[in-house]
Amino acid sequence: MTALVEKCLDRLWDLIRRSPWLALAVLTAMQTAFTLQSRALWFSDEVRYADAYAGLLRGRWLVLSLNGVAYPDKPPLYFWFLRALDAIPGVSDPAVFFLGAAASGLLVLYATLALARALKLDDEAGASVGMAAGLILLSTLFFSGLLHYSRMDLLFTALIIAAQAAFCLAFTPGNEVRRARLNTLALFLAGLATLTKGPLGLLFPVLTTLLYLTWRGRAREFFRAGMLPGLLALLALVFSWVLAAYFVEGPDFLRKIFVEQIFQRATKTFHHAEPFYFYLVAFPPCWLPWTLALLALPVRRLFDGDYWRALYAGRKASSSVASLAPVADAKAWLWISFLSGLTLLSLLSGKVVVYILPQLPPLALLLALELLGDKTPRPWRRLWTAAGILFLGLAAVTTQAERFLPVQMSLPGIWAVAGGFAACGLGLLLLRGQTARRVLPVLAILTALWVQPAAQSLSPALDAIMSPKPQADVLKDYAAKGYLPVAHDIYQGIYSYYVGGVVRETAAYDTLDPLVAEKDVVLAIKKKHWDKWETRPRHMVVVLEQWLAGQPYYIAITDRKGVLKVP
Repeated sequence: MTALVEKCLDRLWDLIRRSPWLALAVLTAMQTAFTLQSRALWFSDEVRYADAYAGLLRGRWLVLSLNGVAYPDKPPLYFWFLRALDAIPGVSDPAVFFLGAAASGLLVLYATLALARALKLDDEAGASVGMAAGLILLSTLFFSGLLHYSRMDLLFTALIIAAQAAFCLAFTPGNEVRRARLNTLALFLAGLATLTKGPLGLLFPVLTTLLYLTWRGRAREFFRAGMLPGLLALLALVFSWVLAAYFVEGPDFLRKIFVEQIFQRATKTFHHAEPFYFYLVAFPPCWLPWTLALLALPVRRLFDGDYWRALYAGRKASSSVASLAPVADAKAWLWISFLSGLTLLSLLSGKVVVYILPQLPPLALLLALELLGDKTPRPWRRLWTAAGILFLGLAAVTTQAERFLPVQMSLPGIWAVAGGFAACGLGLLLLRGQTARRVLPVLAILTALWVQPAAQSLSPALDAIMSPKPQADVLKDYAAKGYLPVAHDIYQGIYSYYVGGVVRETAAYDTLDPLVAEKDVVLAIKKKHWDKWETRPRHMVVVLEQWLAGQPYYIAITDRKGVLKVP
């Protein structure tokens, strides 16, 4: 590579390092700009959360509603966040949902920067490690995809990482005078995380802090009087909402929250039950392309007994006040955060891939430390080469994606997405002899080349098999003609947002039968349930079939006069 190109890459690194907050905002915008109104909302969480938000706009801002009834699954903070974004001039529904995802992702990057600074990982020239971790996240396939998916996990992650940063500062030697204030800030942020998605928002940062202090032989510090103001702030924040919810909905609503949504999901869930090793299988694909760092890391060290003995012997070494948080302490914190969080998630009964998001920033910081710690490119040449080959493989697979769809359809933009993957692959191969300081910014920029066409062209085409909007539009049209919209044995609230009102929901045939016998209905039902419906009246006629989320769905209407033909 010519000296001129290397000089330009060095200037690019220096530029983003000097202004990391602005650089991360620009790079996030490169992936998300012009995509906020590209597609419809998808099955299942996006449309459900949209209906909950629509209920908030109708006045249900304290206790959310879904399809007209109280919704105990999620606290309201994320939806308040969306309402604040909705107040920005020019932002409208449904763009606000995708703006919420992009803004939440940027907050994750900012929280990662804050954690790097709390751990004193930034060198004298700027936020190198935190910036590198942000670039790693922005070029992670999973994270880049979630910037375009509307749900609260990104905001949840940002608050958890920010709480960890505050805890880290609170227990850094030399910060004893500020410890009470910093602990209060940490617990307040953890309380906000709890009001975003639940108790894991508190458990993640508290567990990391306790385990780290225990490792350092300082566990008693966590239980001193300086924690009381933060504990009071946490209780006031969380239980003020709990108390308000009690007065609005009554004790049965709280039972659903604490028993069904928290206790049962943690111990014996009725939804998303997976084996304990689920995340061990799910995590590596979610961390691509950085899973391939295993090809370059000194993994053999893990089998060296002297390495582990030295690590154990140095666990109680005092952090000097001058350095506040040496690299060894920082690595210990980050490994504890990653491993304890992954272990906690694995112990829970309910498991979903997106739950691992809070583990990505600590791992990104650990990888950034390794990438920037070696000034020579040699150890990482294998990583850049392997990642380049991976992206070229993704480009090839993407061109054939239409072959693997459950229905025959064209995918506009598919070649542009493949071209973006190919650009990432070729860029990595061309830069395989360079240091991370030169490679990471280029990869983060090239990532937009596949993300933008995927969001603007490919994703809208997938609405046909990913969004319930086509079914909801038919329900809405027939409801306007006087038919009763009904959904049988389908996720609660799937159609309500696009229908613009309540859809009658049934769970058993003996509830459905009287409805179709007495009223003119427009019915959404899975094909497998339609086929098993032994008492199905002959005057029910299918008017729409859609493949959605892995199976066919029908929309059927009452046709007592036999005007329509049965397919």
